[in-house]
Amino acid sequence: MNAAERLIRAMMGLSAGMDLDGDRVDAFSDAGAPSPDAFAFYHPEVVHSLFGPTGRKETLVGRQAMADFVTACRSALADYRDEILLVRSIDEQCVFVHARAYRKSAASGEEISYEWAMLYRVEHGLVTYAADMLDADAQAFWGRVHSA
Repeated sequence: MNAAERLIRAMMGLSAGMDLDGDRVDAFSDAGAPSPDAFAFYHPEVVHSLFGPTGRKETLVGRQAMADFVTACRSALADYRDEILLVRSIDEQCVFVHARAYRKSAASGEEISYEWAMLYRVEHGLVTYAADMLDADAQAFWGRVHSA
């Protein structure tokens, strides 16, 4: 395990030796609005390419943009959790994360379970870029959550 993978594991609240099989871990475990400390792992000008409450890919620049995004996602959901299935370094800067998600819309009560993947770039001890991948059903769910 390299330094980039250790950073991503720490960001997700995983210890370096944690067995991921069956452990349920919420990647954003703070209740309510996220703490500014939750984003200390990100470079101040971090770029994210994410699916979220709009139902389409969004480009976010900066820590505050990510904090606002997480707050919007949380407010759209009555319940949510993520099970981290795999965290693996690709090279010295890139880390791949595979997870299973459970989401429940606050507006409609609609529930969905899906798997997601995220690729992180870590430079000088901070996340500088992150991109996620969702299947079509998950993307459509986020579009309905936003429009409800």
